[in-house]
Amino acid sequence: MQINYIKKSFFRPLALTSVLVPALALFGTVAYATQTPAEPITTTTALVSPSAEAKEHLMAKLSKLAFFSAEFSQNILDAQGEILQQGSGTIAISKPNLVNWKTITPDETLIVSDGNTLWFYDPFIEQASAYSLAKSIHNTPILLLTSDEPQLWQQYNVIEQQGVVESGLRFVVMPKDENSQIKKLTLTFNDTENNDVQLSEFSFQDATGQISQISLSKFNSKTEPADTLFNFSLPEGVRLEDKR
Repeated sequence: MQINYIKKSFFRPLALTSVLVPALALFGTVAYATQTPAEPITTTTALVSPSAEAKEHLMAKLSKLAFFSAEFSQNILDAQGEILQQGSGTIAISKPNLVNWKTITPDETLIVSDGNTLWFYDPFIEQASAYSLAKSIHNTPILLLTSDEPQLWQQYNVIEQQGVVESGLRFVVMPKDENSQIKKLTLTFNDTENNDVQLSEFSFQDATGQISQISLSKFNSKTEPADTLFNFSLPEGVRLEDKR
């Protein structure tokens, strides 16, 4: 499938809208993928009813995942399944509410949650933006990976899909708020010999039907990420937009 190349200025907001914090989409991550796209969620599989048991099962799995780091490859697809953009980078997550999301190729960008502030840094335009985590966490489904807060989970329905992953489980998380910009967060876990929790991929579908698929490799839940990954200092000469 041929990739449609569009100006870089378009891709920066495009990627962030579909990947991490859609409610705060000012600029985003741009990346280059090395893996085949994950299978999109189909209408048939999405029709399975949400259940309290599915939510409890997912929360139980995530409760065992106190932290992890991984490399990622990313595909962004339009509503028709055409690839708009591809990319790669690294991710590190630690509870509670700590995230480091770094795009490496073809352009470097950085998203950091230090537990209080969400930082977005784009070296290409020499700009950083800061947002209150407390004000944005409820619009950011990926932060469910970092939180065991029952009140946050009450805002989402969960479907557990059977038989769609060869060796593992898939969950679909859907916000109850009909106005949410993210309509689905899909989490896929691999089975392991020692029953460790291993997240292999996740994807987002936004209100326009656009899907961002992230495949993880070199998944590590044994070594705690360094504290320095979750601290952000404004580089000299970089303009700050403080929206806290």
